[in-house]
Amino acid sequence: MGQTRSIWWKIPGILIWMAAAGLAAYNFTSSVGLLAVLLGVLAAFAIAGQLDRLPIRLPRLWLISGATLGAVILLGILLRSSDTAAKLLGSAGVYTAAEFSLWLALPATLLTALLLSTTRYSLFLSIEASLLVGIFASVFAAHREGSLHRPYFITDRLLERNWDPLPFFLGFGAALGVLLVIWLLSRRSAKRTLLDPLILMAIIIGMFLALPDGKVRQLNAWAASGSGDEKRKAEQEKGGGGGSGKGGQKQQEKEQNGGRNQDPDPSNGSGGKNFPVAVVNLHDDYTPPYGMFYFRQDALSTWNGKRLIRDASQKLDTDVGVPFPAEAVEVPMRDRADTERQPNGKRLAHRMRTTVALMTPHSKPFALIDAAKFEPATNPDPKRFERAYKTESIVLDTDFSDLLHRPVGSEKWSPEVWQHYTQVPDDPRYRKIADEARQLLPPHLRGMVLAQALAIKFWLDKNTTYDLGVARPNDEADPVAGFLFGDRRGYCVHLAHSAAYLFRTIGLPSRVSVGYAVDARQRGSGSAVLIRNGDAHAWPEIYVKGLGWVVLDITPEKVATPPQQDKADPELQRMLGEMARQTPGSPKEENPPPGDGDVRKAIVETLQAMGRMLLPLAAMTLVALYMMKIWRRMEPRFCTEARLPVSAYRSALDSLADLGFRRGFGASREHFAESIAASAPEFDELTQIHLRHSLGAGNKPRSRAVYLALSRAVARKVANGVPFWRRAAGALHPLSWWKVS
Repeated sequence: MGQTRSIWWKIPGILIWMAAAGLAAYNFTSSVGLLAVLLGVLAAFAIAGQLDRLPIRLPRLWLISGATLGAVILLGILLRSSDTAAKLLGSAGVYTAAEFSLWLALPATLLTALLLSTTRYSLFLSIEASLLVGIFASVFAAHREGSLHRPYFITDRLLERNWDPLPFFLGFGAALGVLLVIWLLSRRSAKRTLLDPLILMAIIIGMFLALPDGKVRQLNAWAASGSGDEKRKAEQEKGGGGGSGKGGQKQQEKEQNGGRNQDPDPSNGSGGKNFPVAVVNLHDDYTPPYGMFYFRQDALSTWNGKRLIRDASQKLDTDVGVPFPAEAVEVPMRDRADTERQPNGKRLAHRMRTTVALMTPHSKPFALIDAAKFEPATNPDPKRFERAYKTESIVLDTDFSDLLHRPVGSEKWSPEVWQHYTQVPDDPRYRKIADEARQLLPPHLRGMVLAQALAIKFWLDKNTTYDLGVARPNDEADPVAGFLFGDRRGYCVHLAHSAAYLFRTIGLPSRVSVGYAVDARQRGSGSAVLIRNGDAHAWPEIYVKGLGWVVLDITPEKVATPPQQDKADPELQRMLGEMARQTPGSPKEENPPPGDGDVRKAIVETLQAMGRMLLPLAAMTLVALYMMKIWRRMEPRFCTEARLPVSAYRSALDSLADLGFRRGFGASREHFAESIAASAPEFDELTQIHLRHSLGAGNKPRSRAVYLALSRAVARKVANGVPFWRRAAGALHPLSWWKVS
């Protein structure tokens, strides 16, 4: 390696390995250890260059590397346990010495052996590439999966300055790609044309500058959830996974949207990774009495003979299906829960304002239930968010136990509306389960419809199992029956439909809502609620007079697969909440960074500005070149007498260069003069005068007119044998004098 390539070919490899080793070691050592890692990489390349000249067998080389590393580790252990070392160096000094030696030895030994191995066996090239890819992927994997503030040591510094991390990471990847191309080119045994790698590097740089980062974010989200797509499609084809009621219509919406919208899918826990889809900022401090924030986007209430589907007439369920607002939109309210108070004077509900910032596309807005108003909002950060809007919701301040005495439905409903919300399959087994659940109540509560609904909830909680890995057969006339009267293993879609059917069996108006459910404890002490795709949920709702639709969710006691495998990162939630709260005119917006925080946009704007200046700059450069050319020709007329031998000779050389005659590399001035002498013997005289002047031999005095006459004679006589077009091209060439010597 060291014998066939100069040090310049190794620089890309050194930079790549320094970046990889530094990133890998950053979270495991101090600044001293990090410095040692970088020095160890330099040492590895230097040692490998020297050892490559020696006939060392690879097994012996790896054995020596391992033994050296083991010795350093052992030395560090002894150093830390030595009282003498602690007295001499102090505790901090011992730690620093041990840390420095360990992190210096790691790359210096292992990387040296790897670099030498790659020069002898191509297999180790693949191993080296795999190690590099693995290191970089492990460092940035969390960011790609939706943890936008990781790795902390990079993104914290960027976000503090209002820079968007994604373009930086894309630029970092592009730079690594270019360096890798050069590094791999340097490892080849024979030199090949540079055209192919140059084209590849140009493509990498072009993709970095032109790739729309908004599409990259969408691709990241689709990739994170893609592993569950086939299962969800199968669930939809099988009737929504137990009566979700979303199958045909949802698939149709996806086709109409071209797959762009990522609406909540309660089955998404079946394989995909969690990534943020929205952040909601609460304008007031509020904790829901049922312990969950429910954000409703859609509702299923129409019984079509097999399952619940959306209301096709759009006359019912007017609280859902609202498009993204271009102006303030009031949601038709059935009952105003915020206007009524309990007998003890406490309010039942109040109005709550929120701001929703979407991070992935949705077909329509969702809101904290019950939504009363939607308003447009300025997107606080188009680089990060798809859109933003404001909502006003009527939220309950009391739990379900305070509602047991209240009637259900509304006196404004027609018989058709009552039938719409209470229609169920003609199957006596639903009534049997409802009666069984009702028997759990004390006798004095069995006549209350809401108490019966609560008993049904408790029955389902106790007798069902939450399991994401199930699918209901598609040939069932009633998919919900396959769940409720079968093994009772399913997820929120099955549970919500089962509850809605049982509620309807006892004459209680009910429906299934779809959206997101987030544990209220996740909010902590802040005002932001982070919503991830794994928070997608379906839940049953019942209509309570004076309150409207009220959540009565099912929470099985037995859980086979938890609905949310990982908790939301509070730092990510706080950061996104702060980003969503930014508005035009805020301190960060008054002095935005170049490119509005997008490094690629800043680079493109710089290139565009340079492009706009290119023409005047080129014109100025051209004028300067012509002025220099003219001055060199005119200098013999104005220079001092002492400089005449030099300026006259140079003027003649410029005239010859215009005509295509230049002194070749290595040729003497005398030899060049002899080649011109046949056409213009005056040039030989000018050459001799110039040489005597340069060597200090002295010249007999000559007037300025003599020098000018000699110079003009050379140009005139040589030009006689040159075609006109060649003379004209030489006269117009601004750089013909550049290499004259």
